[in-house]
Amino acid sequence: MTISGLSYHQPLYTIEKEVSQEKQSSDSNTQNSQDQASKYELTKEQKMQITQLQKRDLEVRTHEAAHMSAGAGLTTGATYSYQRGPDNKMYAIGGEVGIDTSPGNTPEETLKKAGQIKRAALAPAQPSAADLQVAATATSMEIDAKIEIQKNQTQEAKADQNTQNSQSTNYLNKQLKNPYTAMSVDYTSKTIGVF
Repeated sequence: MTISGLSYHQPLYTIEKEVSQEKQSSDSNTQNSQDQASKYELTKEQKMQITQLQKRDLEVRTHEAAHMSAGAGLTTGATYSYQRGPDNKMYAIGGEVGIDTSPGNTPEETLKKAGQIKRAALAPAQPSAADLQVAATATSMEIDAKIEIQKNQTQEAKADQNTQNSQSTNYLNKQLKNPYTAMSVDYTSKTIGVF
């Protein structure tokens, strides 16, 4: 049987040595953690940048939430673009919400939908240029829908007028053919005066 160069009676370390080594290792760990902390200590400029990124992140998320809230049913979820900050966290610096701008099945439906699109586009406190463009498109949709509704109402009014004219013409024609039968008054039983 082979035994190592140290006898089993000899301890590798004495207790005093173990305590001093533990103390040295804890001191070195503290020094390492302080070195790492100073490595990750943020400068004043970095802290200011983080504050600006946090503010922008809040603005972007609030802006997109306003779109989604006002355009419920027509909007998709928000998509964000991110920037990594000095603290290694991701901050939203831009975003977009998709919205359905297709016309409705009827002019009335299109008018209603265009109003909701416009409200959704202008919902944030400070609409972007893209938001204003969507609102302009919605306004154009509203105008087109109102023109179509007016056109339909005019056609219906003309159709009603033609129906009334046709009924009047039929009545007049009947009256011209036989004035007594066209009316529902019975002239035979009326007495004008007694002599």
